[in-house]
Amino acid sequence: MAKDTKERIMKSAEHLFSQRQFDDVSIAEICREANVSNGVYYRYFRNKEILLRSLNDSFLEYFEEKLSRLAGDTVEERLHDFISIVLRVGRERKSEITIFREGQYRFYGYEDRLRDIYIRSAEKVFGREINEAEYLYTLSGLRFCSTRALYNDMKVNPDFLVDFILRGVLHSDKTILPELPDVFKSPPLPPAETGQEKLIQSGLSLFGEKGFYHTAVADIVRESGLAVGTFYTHFESKESFLNHLVLQLGEKTRHYLTEQVTGVNDRLEQEISGLWYFLNYFHDHLEYYSIVREAEFVANEVVNQYYNAFEQGYMKNLLSVTDGEIRHHAANFLMGLAHYTGIEVLHRKRIRDIKPFLQRIMALLAEGISY
Repeated sequence: MAKDTKERIMKSAEHLFSQRQFDDVSIAEICREANVSNGVYYRYFRNKEILLRSLNDSFLEYFEEKLSRLAGDTVEERLHDFISIVLRVGRERKSEITIFREGQYRFYGYEDRLRDIYIRSAEKVFGREINEAEYLYTLSGLRFCSTRALYNDMKVNPDFLVDFILRGVLHSDKTILPELPDVFKSPPLPPAETGQEKLIQSGLSLFGEKGFYHTAVADIVRESGLAVGTFYTHFESKESFLNHLVLQLGEKTRHYLTEQVTGVNDRLEQEISGLWYFLNYFHDHLEYYSIVREAEFVANEVVNQYYNAFEQGYMKNLLSVTDGEIRHHAANFLMGLAHYTGIEVLHRKRIRDIKPFLQRIMALLAEGISY
């Protein structure tokens, strides 16, 4: 009976957390759906955070067990099976993955544990240890495409991902790293002059520091020195304000990257230069990452627009890939590489010597992983 009660609570929380942001779901709602009293809830979970962690722990155990079964006689067969398992778990366990992704956002330990599972699985695929560049190259595109499949209806063909990982994406005879600055120096923000610009600057700061849910419109206007009426002159709600911030961040990032790689003609050199300047852009503005990441739980539709705009830019720059479906996969594979490299370099700070790392990524993009 006790086990059944605990499972009912967890199932109730899984349903509610997968539909709405964690902060927006109360313990009372979880108890009502599970048909238990609040007092019964506290026999099993001290608070809501412990419940979220329990759900995440349960998913990780399930995912690790599934990946432990990967099979195949060759590297290519094992890699195909690995990718297929990741995509299949996504299709079958969407609600649990949705909850896990928010757990990753809130508690970085889960990203570390997932990373360890992925590394052990990738090393089983290749039959050897893999380095940081190989880990990111193998998993970033797969993880990003899997997420896009789950939330943005991308149809993922495992064969394309296998080919990218083993044989490269941007074939080139270039072997020398393009000339890049020695240190990160993010571009300065222009001064906010209009009321809308002041609101945006305050929103970026507060959402990045406190998060969307814990920031009120009153906080934004107080930080900007403006009146509440000014906010509603420009934006219908806090949600529409977040949508505007996300799309503007995407537009400004794309404009900055385009400026930096103009004149770089080789596509591989262009990608490596773009990756450097992507890291450079966000280096002093980690709050931008946090805002887009949280928006995935609050405003997934606008985040889809955000990534679609980046995807369109990549597609235009991959015209040498004549097959449209392959080009679509390549665009998302490269977007994923930038996204997860950003997490490891800027948030987790695992990669400190950037240029040698980019040199290894350059070789992998050109030739794929040796096996």
